[in-house]
Amino acid sequence: MTIYFMLLYSMPLWLIYSLTATLFYGLLNFLYKVAAERKYTNQAVILISASTVVLSAMIAILLSGGDFSGLRAAFPYALVNGTLFAFGALSKFKALELAPASVVFPVNKSNILFVIIIGIIFFDESPTLIQWLGIGSSVLVLVLISSEQINLSGNVALKGLYFALLAAFCTSLSMTAGKLASTRVDKTSYILVSYSIVVFVSYVTFRKKTTEKEKREAFKNPAVFFIGGSIGILNYFGYKLVLNAFASGSMSLIQPIMALSILIPIFLSALIYSEKLTLLRILSIGLTLASILLIKGS
Repeated sequence: MTIYFMLLYSMPLWLIYSLTATLFYGLLNFLYKVAAERKYTNQAVILISASTVVLSAMIAILLSGGDFSGLRAAFPYALVNGTLFAFGALSKFKALELAPASVVFPVNKSNILFVIIIGIIFFDESPTLIQWLGIGSSVLVLVLISSEQINLSGNVALKGLYFALLAAFCTSLSMTAGKLASTRVDKTSYILVSYSIVVFVSYVTFRKKTTEKEKREAFKNPAVFFIGGSIGILNYFGYKLVLNAFASGSMSLIQPIMALSILIPIFLSALIYSEKLTLLRILSIGLTLASILLIKGS
């Protein structure tokens, strides 16, 4: 325990934010898996979760004694982020309906490659050689997990992989909007506007893309509100941490750390479905720890 706190104390603040957000997003993604397994209407779950984020942001602004004057400045960034996040979340949910979570999440996290390229080209970020090794270790974790799970899954629907890649691309662009907003506008106002847009997009999609029967059944089960609300709370605090990390760290380093969140839903799913801990998964854990220590740098 003493070693743990010494390690934590020696970490830069952006890395602590990133690791905590990684935990939150790992749990959040597992709840997406639970919702997909229970056949909940995906637009309904996203609508509830996004509404929870909006409510959380409004409460945070009111409790801090602030006002809503920062909404206008946050709007351009939030419009890009909210729209892309909504389509990314819907694409990820659709992918989970068509392919196993252990395939979808690693493929979805290929967004780290897009983010690293964006960070280097547009934000003039330059990781050190040691940090590049950490980034490479993170990518290797994704490759190992993806290859194992695709082999285990056998007949994986290619359409599911297509939606997972679409979600990855949308996420990388929404993260770029978050990086820009993190140092230019009030973070809570930005979250409020972003997720108000997600509410709008998911509501329109719910109205247009679901049958009358699905509309009637979507909100009958109280568990839908519990799952959606829990996703929303984890999303609010997780995204606040991400924005804090972006404000003080490099996007090309933060995103590889965050990509490791896929291990949480994969291992929780393995625990629930009694899947064995394979050699590749043990190796992935070791590589995960190595990548964190390497990206941390000196």
